[in-house]
Amino acid sequence: MAQDGPVRQSVRLGTYAGIPVGVHWSVAVIFGLVTWELADIVFPSAYGGTRAAYWVTALVAAVLFFGSLLAHEVSHAVVARHHGIAVRSITLWLFGGVAQLEGEAHTAGADFRIAAVGPGTSLLLVGAFAAVEAFMSAAGVHGLVGAVPSWLWKMNLLLAVFNLIPAAPLDGGRILRAGLWARSGDRTRATVIAARVGRGFGIVLVVVGIALFVGYDDVYGLWPAFLGWFLFVAARAEEGAAMVRRGLQGLRVRDVMTAQPPAIASSTSVAELVHRHLPWYRTDAVAVVGPTGWLEGILPLDRIRTLPPLSHADTRIGDLAVPISAAPVARPEEPVEDLMERMAAAGGAPAVVLDANNRLAGIVTAANVDRTIQVNGVRASRR
Repeated sequence: MAQDGPVRQSVRLGTYAGIPVGVHWSVAVIFGLVTWELADIVFPSAYGGTRAAYWVTALVAAVLFFGSLLAHEVSHAVVARHHGIAVRSITLWLFGGVAQLEGEAHTAGADFRIAAVGPGTSLLLVGAFAAVEAFMSAAGVHGLVGAVPSWLWKMNLLLAVFNLIPAAPLDGGRILRAGLWARSGDRTRATVIAARVGRGFGIVLVVVGIALFVGYDDVYGLWPAFLGWFLFVAARAEEGAAMVRRGLQGLRVRDVMTAQPPAIASSTSVAELVHRHLPWYRTDAVAVVGPTGWLEGILPLDRIRTLPPLSHADTRIGDLAVPISAAPVARPEEPVEDLMERMAAAGGAPAVVLDANNRLAGIVTAANVDRTIQVNGVRASRR
């Protein structure tokens, strides 16, 4: 699954072509469940062996399965980078994997290729594991050892088929979006349709899961219910993001930024900022400069509202600011849609706007964008 929403890594596994690869803590849950089910249910019911042999074989199968998930996500990342889209990270988590992209495809064809390569990789793995099973069978290798490739090709087939369901944010939903986009030329409308299909599919999974759990006393019904809820929430967020982009179409960064924001010394206390500086400015953020006058960070004023008032006098604004290294950089003439993608990939961090001479021209925060969307919505309703 390729997406721009963040899933935080808990453990870093390493890097692939400069891309951080890691796992979320929730992987331990599904890894344990998969291993337990194979060792205590699947393998003992079909093959002879000792308890230790079941568990060792189950661990090997589970590790190889998560390697398959990783290969699926790496394929998304490789094709995305081929099309000029930066990849922030690859993370395995509870519901599989996520390749976090720092932008979106600029053509329907690229969108299709980035989405389709994931299920395509899973199908290649189906063929590879099936070939291994056939070779082992021809060589007379049966029992628990032969069970591993047999289980793996079936799981990869299931993964490929499930991801091809035309419901965002699954790969099939991305493929549907690419097709609608190519036909209509409207990426936003295509995204909304794919997301609404995804919401509907998520509701179906929730209903099926609850029916299995309640009607048949099947605890495994909770998994489709949880997965359906995740898909519903993710699809709704994707639809909302598409509507935001529609509200920003045609706008440039200069249209939404806070121009010439105040520059305040990093040693200034929050109390001093609130009482001595902010009454003179209308702004959503301030630039934070160090002792030498260099820009050190950006302080969105929303961060002050979450701070206990009693700590205002003892807290330096430099301690609250977003470091300049974590802030996306934009140009005044750049489309706001492009900047929003980078801000989302940076976890919502405010953006620094630089002029042609690389001097600070403005700041863009989420509040700037929200206000612009609201104003545009009011204007549209009056037409």
